Amino acid sequence: MVGGRWFDLASLMLTSADLVFPKASEKDLECIFTIICSLVKKPESLDESLEIAKIAQQPNEKPALRLKILFNLYNMLENPYGRFLVYMKALEVADNGKVTEHIISSFKKIDTLLKEWNIGLQDQRELFLAISNILKELKSSAKENFKFLTKYLATFSGEATHDMDEAKEKATYTIIEFVKAPDMFQCDLLDMPAIAQVEKDAKYALVYQLLKIFLTQRLIDNP
Repeated sequence: MVGGRWFDLASLMLTSADLVFPKASEKDLECIFTIICSLVKKPESLDESLEIAKIAQQPNEKPALRLKILFNLYNMLENPYGRFLVYMKALEVADNGKVTEHIISSFKKIDTLLKEWNIGLQDQRELFLAISNILKELKSSAKENFKFLTKYLATFSGEATHDMDEAKEKATYTIIEFVKAPDMFQCDLLDMPAIAQVEKDAKYALVYQLLKIFLTQRLIDNP
């Protein structure tokens, strides 16, 4: 403390985190970790932000509380990218700890958060896929899942085909989800380069044809 080594102090405290969690009350734990997080609200590096986020290492133990602590840390951080990294940790805790109900409401603010974080395409892809993985487990969120899948695919627009290979399976999955949906009849999937590449793929070409039939033709014309 005298030397101002706040990050080192916080890291030392976190080494005992797993011992404290089973023994203290949730109210005391939230207070303890809020104090620890406050020591490094202006971390010198992004690695320090992630180091403090180690409270999320065991999401199956009191996951809702760990999630709350992560959001406390998020609100304290001033570095936009540090906030994004903590949010990604929160998605992981919510998913693995089966407490997604505590984070779903934040999905409505994603467009605003993206502007605040100012993250690159690769980070956007990881974010959209993480959200999609949460939503696909909720049958009532099929439309929202489809929305984030299309956001993911849209990040590949304008890229060379070989750069879009990683999107091929998700593109096929998105087509299938659209065709299966009982209440979705129109979309702009055919305009997406990530979808267009599927047309010439030997493995998935028939799925693309099904989408084309569904959107632009009649089934009777394709016996």
